[in-house]
Amino acid sequence: MAKPLVYQITNTVSAQLQADCVALLGGVSIMSPQKGEAAEIASSCDALLINIGTPPDCARELYLAAARAASAAKRPIVMDAVGYGFSRFRTEAADALLSEIKFSVIKGNFSEIAALCGEGAAPRGVSSECKETRAAEITAECARKFGAAVYCTGERDFLSDAAGVRNEVIEGGSRLLAMTSGIGCALGSATALFCAEYEPFEASLRALKLFRRAAALAEKDSASAGPYSFRTAFMDWLAELNSEEEKNVR
Repeated sequence: MAKPLVYQITNTVSAQLQADCVALLGGVSIMSPQKGEAAEIASSCDALLINIGTPPDCARELYLAAARAASAAKRPIVMDAVGYGFSRFRTEAADALLSEIKFSVIKGNFSEIAALCGEGAAPRGVSSECKETRAAEITAECARKFGAAVYCTGERDFLSDAAGVRNEVIEGGSRLLAMTSGIGCALGSATALFCAEYEPFEASLRALKLFRRAAALAEKDSASAGPYSFRTAFMDWLAELNSEEEKNVR
């Protein structure tokens, strides 16, 4: 197929990084926060990402317009539940979506996924320490609740299929991931891109493993230069590793 086109309604803090990520992985991005064109764009794209990290005033209407159109066109839809549970506005906008739209993948950190299941305290901002003793259980519970592949990110990543039956734990990566803003959002965009070609569980697993491998290699490259150099090295490795995987698939 032609390069998959991903519509990213996303976190403005990391929009550039997400667009770069999609391009490096062989896709094309389009971003727009305009509710007046959301349905038109969504119905023409190969996948939709809704990242609620920086919701606009029209968040509820924007998200629903795009998601309804993508759903009608049978396009995969990924939700990145950034800060879910932290404020009423973003939480209610997300809940309106979740009550109507069947997502392909839902992602978040432990606090966000726990909040989606009605458990635990609301997250403090958009970061979280992952309580691994319950992360796998809550990830599977969330997957069953919403009928979507769900993954929870942290020191390790926990992934469950839509039935809550098939589960994976993804390890490795780098301690520097927690010091670099935006890479988690880029992971959501990569997942949406891969959903255009793979079923949701496999797309999520591919994205998670790819990001962990790239992070481990990037840490070695940037060790003497400092933590911010990690970001550049990470993106370079992401492209190289994905290219190698594509060759192996063919």
